[in-house]
Amino acid sequence: MKLFAKTVTVLNSVAIALGVTHTAFALDPTTIYQRSSSAVVVIAAPDGKAFDLGSGFILDSKGFILTNQHVVGNNRQVWIKLADGSVYQGTVVSRNSNVDLAVIQIQPKKPLPSLRIQAVPPQIGQRVYAIGNPSSKTTGMLERSFSDGIVSRIDGRGLIQFTAPVTFGNSGGPLLDEDGYVVGIVTSGAPGTNLNFAVPAGAVNLLPGRRSTAGLQVQQINYYITVGLLQLRQNNLQKALQVFSAGIQRYPNDPTLYSNRGITKRFLRDYQGALEDFIRSIQLRPTSMAYFNRATLYQSELKQPQQAIKDYSEAIRINQKWGSPITFGDAFYQRGRLQAQGNKKAAIADFKQAARLYSQLGNQQRYRAALDQITLLTAQ
Repeated sequence: MKLFAKTVTVLNSVAIALGVTHTAFALDPTTIYQRSSSAVVVIAAPDGKAFDLGSGFILDSKGFILTNQHVVGNNRQVWIKLADGSVYQGTVVSRNSNVDLAVIQIQPKKPLPSLRIQAVPPQIGQRVYAIGNPSSKTTGMLERSFSDGIVSRIDGRGLIQFTAPVTFGNSGGPLLDEDGYVVGIVTSGAPGTNLNFAVPAGAVNLLPGRRSTAGLQVQQINYYITVGLLQLRQNNLQKALQVFSAGIQRYPNDPTLYSNRGITKRFLRDYQGALEDFIRSIQLRPTSMAYFNRATLYQSELKQPQQAIKDYSEAIRINQKWGSPITFGDAFYQRGRLQAQGNKKAAIADFKQAARLYSQLGNQQRYRAALDQITLLTAQ
């Protein structure tokens, strides 16, 4: 349980950090499936003399699997079939029927492929993909079936309605965004309709796993962040500002709350207020993402290119494994744009690094943009 709690906390922190500055450069569907399907599992839960079948996905390489509570039912032990055909007995280590989520732990013989959670709610109209194990009496189970659609609605609780076709057996499977991150956990679907629903990925924070005061504080902070980001995604900027400000009033030393409020103020064109929040976030925890946030403000709104270069450089220096290849690539790309004005050699080096990272991610659009910048500078 302690390992599960640590896993959820770390995954959520990374997801929130990614979400606040994430720019969607869509992967093609083939790449998304190839990278994600191996982490989707079949779950067989005993039901008398038979089994109820459903889906789930690997949350952590050590063997934690996320699914719906209604997939595992009241069982403590279930069976898990991995993409490679191996079968494990799993133990349900955490569950919350209110949000219809459960976590199963298995003991794998080697590290497993896993999916990363994006706790920031998707936008209405955003393309999404579902992978799961639909079944019927005529076809049987169709393991790791892939479908696509868009987000059609998000209600006040964060429940995601989407159009990607799902049916019986898909429950517990991942709903992925265009970068391959899990934005929801499929909970129900009506064949032949658009009435398909997913629990928001951020609800993983509501699973039991941390009983300490510190754990409760983390859960409460994450509540402010998740609700605030939902308001932000729905363009309710004043409401988002109120939520983040309330969180800061209660937890004045949390850097992520300041960072998210700074982004909200930036959207509201309160650039000085945004700068103050980014500075406070860096003072509390000088992370790569914090410097990246401030760098984009210096570059785009405050028109201070040298300060932006310093912050992009600091973001790159602190930890070269932060964020995602997209965000890390953006740090090199944007610094390259700024350096192109006076240091062509350094700018070309930055665009080469950006191109390498975008290529690793399979983002051809951004990769070509970086190569175009190199060609342009070389020709000068």
